[in-house]
Amino acid sequence: MILYRKELIKLVIRRVIAYIIDTLIIVFASSMLASISYLNPQLKKYEEVYKEYNEFYEDYRANIKNIKDKKSLKEYKTKLEEVNYKLDKNNIYGTIISIVLTVTYFAVFQKYNGGQTLGKKITSIKISNDLSLPKYLLRTIILHETWINALKVLLILIISKKHYILVTNALAIVSLVIEVTIIIMVSMRNDNRGLHDIIVGSKVILVPKERRVE
Repeated sequence: MILYRKELIKLVIRRVIAYIIDTLIIVFASSMLASISYLNPQLKKYEEVYKEYNEFYEDYRANIKNIKDKKSLKEYKTKLEEVNYKLDKNNIYGTIISIVLTVTYFAVFQKYNGGQTLGKKITSIKISNDLSLPKYLLRTIILHETWINALKVLLILIISKKHYILVTNALAIVSLVIEVTIIIMVSMRNDNRGLHDIIVGSKVILVPKERRVE
């Protein structure tokens, strides 16, 4: 039983490391592609808004200790929401690039690479089931929340700023609940399966030592 628990802990740690590696890969690749103006016509405007965001954040950090009344805090919160809205509105192409890369990497590449991403390859774990591509897509949508990013792109084009801010605040709560649920399930379940695994029927396992030598 102790050895069994050790294997589970080892698998959890490796899954976390693989997730971090894969996330860094996607963030880096997305950033590189989004910095190409040909692929991202909004690049210049986004950089201007991002500079505004940094200036606002620095101002907030410098004055946070002096802010004591609720009115001032509310003003800062409103300003932050407005800047975040402008960031999202001027990062539509960047978000689409991120969605496409995420789906391609975690669904298509992983499907046709024996159930392994580069992160899983490095940490010697894999998805053991021979899942169909649609199930890999669904797994990616749940685990990496591409549906939220896709929904935000759609919403920012069709609803007002006020309603967009309200909806995205709600989506942030939903996202947090999903993430916490997955973390708890992967950490506590004896089969090490998260919500995404249960829904699509996948299972992540350690790669047998003999295969690692090949």
